[in-house]
Amino acid sequence: MMSSPARRLVIAYCFVPYVDTSGTVAAKRVCLQGEPVDVIQNEMSSLRAVDPGLDLVADGQVRRRAVLDTPTYFSAWRSIVAWCDEGMQQVERWTAASAAEGELLEHGVPWSSMFSRSHFVASHFLAALVKAQHPEIVWEAEFSDPCSADATGAERHAPMYESPLWARLAALLRDVGWEPPASDNVFEWAEVLVYAFADRILFTNAQQAEYMAGRCKDPRLVDRLRRHTVAAHHPMLPEKFYSMDRAPVELEEEVLNIAYFGNFYGKQSPIAAVEAMGMLPPEQRERLRLHIFTQPTETLREVVEDMGLTEVVRVEEFLPFLQFLEIARRMDILLVVDYPLPQGADRNPFLLSKWGDYRGSGTPVWGILEESSVLSATDDPALQFRTPVGHATAAAQLLSQLARGVRTPDRAAARPAAARIA
Repeated sequence: MMSSPARRLVIAYCFVPYVDTSGTVAAKRVCLQGEPVDVIQNEMSSLRAVDPGLDLVADGQVRRRAVLDTPTYFSAWRSIVAWCDEGMQQVERWTAASAAEGELLEHGVPWSSMFSRSHFVASHFLAALVKAQHPEIVWEAEFSDPCSADATGAERHAPMYESPLWARLAALLRDVGWEPPASDNVFEWAEVLVYAFADRILFTNAQQAEYMAGRCKDPRLVDRLRRHTVAAHHPMLPEKFYSMDRAPVELEEEVLNIAYFGNFYGKQSPIAAVEAMGMLPPEQRERLRLHIFTQPTETLREVVEDMGLTEVVRVEEFLPFLQFLEIARRMDILLVVDYPLPQGADRNPFLLSKWGDYRGSGTPVWGILEESSVLSATDDPALQFRTPVGHATAAAQLLSQLARGVRTPDRAAARPAAARIA
């Protein structure tokens, strides 16, 4: 029995099985959308490792997949030019193949809808070209976080250079009444193309949408952006994904196991939790285990050793994605740490992608939170413990209460609503 043709095109410069948060989230969107897709992605082995288990995340929905072998860079203009050229040729090849099979829609292509996601911004450039050539396709474009500003609020910049692609994009904007950006900044152009052409502009939260709208220089374009904005938190996978691959990590019984998963950045890291463990008296520390799955690990291991905490703070390498989901479910508490407030922002625009994975695990969550963040405002019962960013003393007080049993995690309350028993 032949599978049904895909009526949705996914353009994701980085897609599974490459290990990258943006690609994984794109695959989750495919899973939850629940319809067949064709995927155009780039060959990423020079930048990203491969996790074969990630291919399962799209849940068998990928019908055709084109992995383009173009120069792989985060934002270099020459790589975007090559990607767009190869990508448009791939669209034409698939369209011709579908025509031969009698599978074209009335508007002359196989697809009625399209999805693209940044980072990487190259995804939106190619999607804008497809939308301009086939305006009947409904384009949904997602921003994982601001393109033209980094996590501190500073401008993120990569230069464009004179090329037929740049001229083509400028002409496309003018043809529909928009003034092209005056800058040569790849990141600003990616945002403007989405604001001008996308039918649905997806943000992970409303604060991110307002933050990015505030950075747009054209008031008319801001108005269009707001009319087409959809705010949707990071997707939460179905329960079955949490038992597909058991992690080779055994947890000690009769202690409280707390886990942090993620890179160990200076401004967005679980260092407050490590310092808090060091503040506890030995008899309380012995009742807790803090597991940190991160990379690189050597520097952190040295810090933990210097603090005399190697018995209670376990530093581990990253796990494959499905093993991460499985061990997250077995933990007693999961730790999430907010990004700090970016310079010049009134409210924090960042929502960590792991929040969706944490919620799906049914494990209670401890948040080290920035006061204006999305998580600070949530009333989700999964977020059972809260301490402020940068305050190791508050973290130590919480850990002391947990060690003494004054506060205990409520796993039943933390289960996703759909999985609870009424």
